[in-house]
Amino acid sequence: MTLRNTNTTIGGKLTIAAAILGMCFIALGLVADTPRGHVAQANSATTSVTVLNTPPQWTVNAFEVPASSSSTPTNAGSLVTWNATATDSSSDSYYLLICKTNGAATPVDSGIPSCAGGLANRWAISSLTTSGTMASVSTTTTAAMVEFNEWWAFVCDAVAVGAQCNSTPTQGTGDIDSNSPFVVNHRPTFTAFLDTSPANPGAVVTWYSTSSDPDTYSGTDQDRVKLFVCKENDFTGSACGAGGTWASSTSFALADASSTFTLPNPDPDGTFTAYGFVIDSHGGFAASGGSQGTDSGLVVSNVAPTVAAASVSLIDTDNLGNLTLTNPAGQTSGFKAEFTVTDQNSCETTTATPEVVSAITNVYRSGITQSGCDQSGEYNANNCYPNAVSPSTWAVSCTASSTSCLGTDDSDVVWDCTFPLWYVADATDGTGGPLTDPTYFAENWLASVQAGDNNSASSSLVEGSTGNDVTSFLAYSVSTTTIQYGGLQPGQDTGTVGDTALDRTDVRAAGNVGIDESLYGTDMCPGYPAPCSGNATSTIFVANQRYATSSISYASAVATLVNPGATLLAHVLKSTSTSTQAYVTTHWGIAIPSAITLSGDYLGQNTIIGITSERSFWQ
Repeated sequence: MTLRNTNTTIGGKLTIAAAILGMCFIALGLVADTPRGHVAQANSATTSVTVLNTPPQWTVNAFEVPASSSSTPTNAGSLVTWNATATDSSSDSYYLLICKTNGAATPVDSGIPSCAGGLANRWAISSLTTSGTMASVSTTTTAAMVEFNEWWAFVCDAVAVGAQCNSTPTQGTGDIDSNSPFVVNHRPTFTAFLDTSPANPGAVVTWYSTSSDPDTYSGTDQDRVKLFVCKENDFTGSACGAGGTWASSTSFALADASSTFTLPNPDPDGTFTAYGFVIDSHGGFAASGGSQGTDSGLVVSNVAPTVAAASVSLIDTDNLGNLTLTNPAGQTSGFKAEFTVTDQNSCETTTATPEVVSAITNVYRSGITQSGCDQSGEYNANNCYPNAVSPSTWAVSCTASSTSCLGTDDSDVVWDCTFPLWYVADATDGTGGPLTDPTYFAENWLASVQAGDNNSASSSLVEGSTGNDVTSFLAYSVSTTTIQYGGLQPGQDTGTVGDTALDRTDVRAAGNVGIDESLYGTDMCPGYPAPCSGNATSTIFVANQRYATSSISYASAVATLVNPGATLLAHVLKSTSTSTQAYVTTHWGIAIPSAITLSGDYLGQNTIIGITSERSFWQ
C-alpha cells in the first residue's frame, strides 16, 4: 500500500510534514507466515509533495527618491517616487506596492495586489518588475493631501496560483530623510496686496501682503513666506525678471510678508505697475490666492517745482554788466531774467517730455517791492513790468533751456524770460555822490519768478536775492534842424527871443534822465560852410546870438554861445510816458551888427548837446 504525505505552510515557509505521518513501512508493512526455507516479499510506497509558491524577498528596502522630508518636502502637484529591489526565489516578477497603512497586503493570482482596506489605502503601485531589478513607482501629490503622510511598502508576486506578498513591510532604508513619511509642501496663501503710495520722491514706500504658509510640520514653524515686488509681471519663481525689482523682503516671515523701497529723488510722477509675488521658504513654492501677480499700482506723487532765490539773475542784452538801454524813445529788447527750476519729479517725464512747462516773471525797481508789481493794473513803464499785463503792452517770453535738462535723473532746468524795457525805466546806477547820479541810486531792479509743471502745480513767486542796475541812459532829440531869424536890417535885433515857431527849438528827453543843454555856435556869413572871413562888414559873430528858456527881450537873453559851449540849465524833466517825451523850448534871438554892409543870406550852425541835469530837477 502507498501512502501520500501531506504539507502545510508555517510562517510563510513551505515544510514537508513527513515527520508527522512518517513513512514507517515496518509499522505498516504486512507480515506473512511463510513456509520454512522461503524468503518473504516486501511491498514499496512512492512519496510525493507539492512545494507551494514563496513571496519575493527584500534586497533593497523601499526608499523615497529624492527624499521627501521636513527639510526637503515635495511641492503639491509634484511626484513622490519610491525605488526598491526584490528577489523572488522562483524568479517571478513582482510589484512594488506603497500603502497608507501597515495592514497585510493582499496578493492576487495573475493580478495586481491591493493594500489592506483597498484602493483608498494605496499610494501607488509599480508595473510588474523583473526579479532582482529595481522597481520604481510614483504618485502625484495634491493640495488636498495633509503635510505628513506615512507609507508602508510591500512586494508581491503575481503567479497564476498561490500569489504571495512579503509579510514584512518596509518604511525606508535607514536614511531618515528618505524614510516614511513623505512630506507635502503646500502653496502659501496670498489674499491681499497694497502699498503706502501715493508718495513723494525720496519717500519710503512699503508694500504689505496678507500672506501665510499652512505648513507646520510636526508642530514646528519651518515654513515662512517672502514677498517680491516686480516692476513687470515677469517673476521667474525666485526673482523678478528683466523688468526689474521694486523691492523684496529681506528675510522670510512667519506671515504677512512686507517690503520697503526708497523712491529716488528726483523721480517722475505717475502710476507705475508693481506686481506682488509670494513664495515659501521651501524651494520658493509660489503662493496661490487672488493677489499673486496682481498690481498694487505704485503712485509717485506730483510735487510742485521750486525756485531758489539765489538762482534768479537779471542779465543785460550782451550778458554783461548792468541793464543798458540803447533805444531812444523806444524799447530795448533782449534783457533776461534767468533762473533754475528744481522739480523732485525731475526735469523730464517718463515719455521724454518736459516736466516744467511754464514760467512767469515780474521785473521792477526794488523800491516798488514784489507785492507792488504782481498785478496787471500795477504796470508802469518807469518801474514795474508785471507778467500779468497784456503781451501787447509788455512782450515777455519764457522758455526752458534745451540743454540744461539731462533726463529723468536730473531735477534742474534753466529758464530764461526775455523781455524789453522802455526808455523811461528808472536808472539805479551810481552812488549818489555826483549830483547827476539818478534819483534811485540806492535801489536796483529785481525779478520775481514762478514756474509751473505739467500737472498745473506751481512754485511760489520767488524774488531774486540779487538784482541788477538799470544804467542811466542820456538820450534826447531836438525838434528842428533849422533856426530861422527872418529878415533884419543892420543894427536891428529880434526884439523878443523865440517869438515865432521858427526861432525855437524843443529839446526832448528820450532817455531815463533829466536834461540840461550845452550850446555853442559858429559865426554866420554868406559863404558858410566855408570859414567866415571875420570881416565885420560881412560876418555876424556868434556872440550876436542869444537864447533863453522863455520869450523875453533880446537884451535880457543869455549871450554866451561861444565855443566850447555854454550850459543852459533847461531842466528838462525825466520822461515818464512811453508815448510823449518831456521837453523844454529854447528861444533864440539875434542882433545884426551895424557894421554889416553886405546883404544876403547869412548861414551858420548852432549845436545843441543834451547833458544830464542834477537829479533834483528830474521830477
